[in-house]
Amino acid sequence: MHFAVYAYVGESSNRPLLYYENSFAGIAVLLRTLIENQRIPVVFSSTCATYGLLRVPITEDHRQHPINPYGSSSLSACWQRFAYGLPWVALLYFNAAGADPNGQIGEAHDPETHLIPLVLAAARTGIPVRIFGADDDTSDGACVRDYIHVTGIADAHVRALEYLSRRQRPRE
Repeated sequence: MHFAVYAYVGESSNRPLLYYENSFAGIAVLLRTLIENQRIPVVFSSTCATYGLLRVPITEDHRQHPINPYGSSSLSACWQRFAYGLPWVALLYFNAAGADPNGQIGEAHDPETHLIPLVLAAARTGIPVRIFGADDDTSDGACVRDYIHVTGIADAHVRALEYLSRRQRPRE
């Protein structure tokens, strides 16, 4: 499973080479190693940013047209696997949120950029949170966001690997 990419849209626009080196060139090294040695299944933890501007609902045939280096570099990484026929699943999910339900692990950002932790901090401290965007096609212009809990993401990755593993076994 491949999780080693940078994931900040704003930073990707300010430092695009960093994102192409990490997402595109980094996965190219991994794929070259797999092609030259052993073609094991790859589950790539990717992003909905490969779609660019979205229509709702998003379907499997939604056109991928990224509008920033984060989405573009992730899509470029996905394209590499076609040329070599590697067993591959890319999961393109939206905003990850949450932590381990048992409180064993979680994540901390410095500075924090994710909306849910910022809103919780605002409720705790009284310091207002800044919400970006005011021109979406909603009653107040605010954007609508989709979230997926991290345990759902973990489950999807395990299921994707199980799927690829079943396809790799010789048929009896």
